[in-house]
Amino acid sequence: MAHPRQMSFYGDEHPTTATISIKKNHELIELCHLIDWTEYAELAMDIRSSKVKSNAGKEPHYRELLGAIALMSVRNITFRQAEDLIAHYAPARYLCNLMDSTWNPDHITIFDFTQMMGSEGMELFNQKFLGKAQDLGLLDPKKLMSDTTAQEAMIPYPNEVGLMGRFSQLVSKGLKKVTGKFSEIKGKVKEAAKKVKNLVRNSHLFAKTKEEKRKVGKKLYHTAKEIQELLKTCLSSGGDVSSKQALELKRLSSVMETLFPQILFFLETGFVASKKIIHLQMTELYSIVRGKAGKSVEFGLKWGISRIDGFVMGFLMNNGINTSDKKFCIQAVKEHIACFGEPPDTYGFDRGGHSQSNIKKLKELKVKNIGVAPAGKAKWQVSEKMAESIRRERAQVEGVIGALKSSKYKFNKPYARSVRSMEICAQRSFLGYNLSKAIRMLQLQALHSGC
Repeated sequence: MAHPRQMSFYGDEHPTTATISIKKNHELIELCHLIDWTEYAELAMDIRSSKVKSNAGKEPHYRELLGAIALMSVRNITFRQAEDLIAHYAPARYLCNLMDSTWNPDHITIFDFTQMMGSEGMELFNQKFLGKAQDLGLLDPKKLMSDTTAQEAMIPYPNEVGLMGRFSQLVSKGLKKVTGKFSEIKGKVKEAAKKVKNLVRNSHLFAKTKEEKRKVGKKLYHTAKEIQELLKTCLSSGGDVSSKQALELKRLSSVMETLFPQILFFLETGFVASKKIIHLQMTELYSIVRGKAGKSVEFGLKWGISRIDGFVMGFLMNNGINTSDKKFCIQAVKEHIACFGEPPDTYGFDRGGHSQSNIKKLKELKVKNIGVAPAGKAKWQVSEKMAESIRRERAQVEGVIGALKSSKYKFNKPYARSVRSMEICAQRSFLGYNLSKAIRMLQLQALHSGC
């Protein structure tokens, strides 16, 4: 048997370069050839021009960074993982047009470019790709089926004890980084924060009944309120609040001005206040009552999902504010017309969107077969045969939503710390779903033609 030192031809040193041959039918290679990069780069330039104050300075590597966005769309990876793949994985380098380049984007560059593109940029990319899929004969926009769903945020359950405990932590952490007037309250806040920490612990471990939890909750409320009053007094005394951390403390105090009455309302009545804040940093999030078994409430944003011949478009409903399905019923068709230039021949939606007003609007939008499920004793606007066909098509929207919420596309509970990032992740998941579907369809076509 060979000695371990004799098993390597290169001694203690190993080569760090390799010549690799990539298969032509690799998913990322076909994706690279499928996308019209010139059109996407022009879109990205327009988006950047609309956001930056001056075009002075070095421009981004549009082609390479758009490839990074495409990579993150079809693979559930973080920005650091994207950096690593692009640097060391040949198909990813091919997708980003870096095979003959020594430049590699780092995770910060990819993140900044993604944030600059925003959710509106991702939505434009997706719409352009849907047009490309139509030109290739992969998509027929004559049928539109829509539904709504919740995009859950990756946040803890928003109970009152947790919110007050988090407030105390954030204030204590923030005060360590500021000086001036804030130095006067650091000692008092530190003592109050210790009491909050003990009360949170007592609530979690020792308060077993509702009455015990309510008593601890009220003590916690008054202690956390002391921290808020100290912070308010300091902020109103005319101290410097120009630093980033001081501005964050000011924002946090403003949020708690709204949240404390909501917490007190729950402690006194046992009912959740209307429009309750459920997260201290992502205050735009809200509770979405779904009535599902095992999950009656979801915390996040409400989206409308449209399925067009197997492909998908998604829209944040009413700018993220919780609203009825009746509004999205019309919005889905208008977005479809904006993307494809004409209304669908057949449109399906559940009974949540049914109303005589909506039926009238859909007729005005020139939808031929209006398949909005009737509510109550109302009748279908189409024949029974067409209604059955629409029911089957609409059932497939749930399958699309399930796929989007899978670990591959990560629509649900994305790795995001802001509502803006959640929206970007959602639109990127729609783009990734469509890109992957188009690649699968092209591969099947190639397989059948080869047979």
